[in-house]
Amino acid sequence: MAILTFFLVILLAGVHLSVKYYSKLMEQPRKPILSFAGGASIAYVIVHLLPEFQKVQEEFNKLIHIPKHYEDYSLYLVATVGFIVFYSINHFVKASEQNSPHLSVFIYHIGAFVLYNSFIGYYLIKGLKQEPKTVVIFTAVFTLHLMINDVGLRLDHKKRYDPWGSLILAVSVVGGWLLGFFITLPTFIFALWFSWLAGGILLNTIKEELPKERKSKLLPFILGVVASSLLFILI
Repeated sequence: MAILTFFLVILLAGVHLSVKYYSKLMEQPRKPILSFAGGASIAYVIVHLLPEFQKVQEEFNKLIHIPKHYEDYSLYLVATVGFIVFYSINHFVKASEQNSPHLSVFIYHIGAFVLYNSFIGYYLIKGLKQEPKTVVIFTAVFTLHLMINDVGLRLDHKKRYDPWGSLILAVSVVGGWLLGFFITLPTFIFALWFSWLAGGILLNTIKEELPKERKSKLLPFILGVVASSLLFILI
């Protein structure tokens, strides 16, 4: 399985290096494929990732002492932090969008996505059930999701994003996979990282679909949600 996941993580990394060659993805109104991808990402969080919370939460609660009243909420609070972190960075990006966002904002934005992408690479080899159909479905969904993220980053940071931003994010996906290939993170760290990522996925998908200027497509979005939900449930 390591060989298969290696080729799949290279595919994921390639998303960040190839989107620039499809300039029409950056045009408005929003291309249907991006709205479909947004729907698939939302379905992944709700149908697959959130149910995983319960399992991870149980393992997490065994490791640290949490007052019983808060046992069911701790990782959801971490996910909320992930949501807030990405929302805050996006706020600062939008606040300075009349000009190119300040270099420090760009660095924070890329830094957050390095953690984000690294976990995707790690999860591919260590977080998923290591079966061909499972890792292939995961890769298909996150190929679409990383495409959304890359388009958003290019629109936000324009020329500053290439070449270093896209290259750093491509390398970070592979770096996460390499981390998982050589070591297994403690459950405590995995649980926190996992939860933080879920909040980030939710925010990044919503922020790309909801703004009026994105002119998103409703039908492709719904199709993405339905198709991905059925895929996760039936396969």
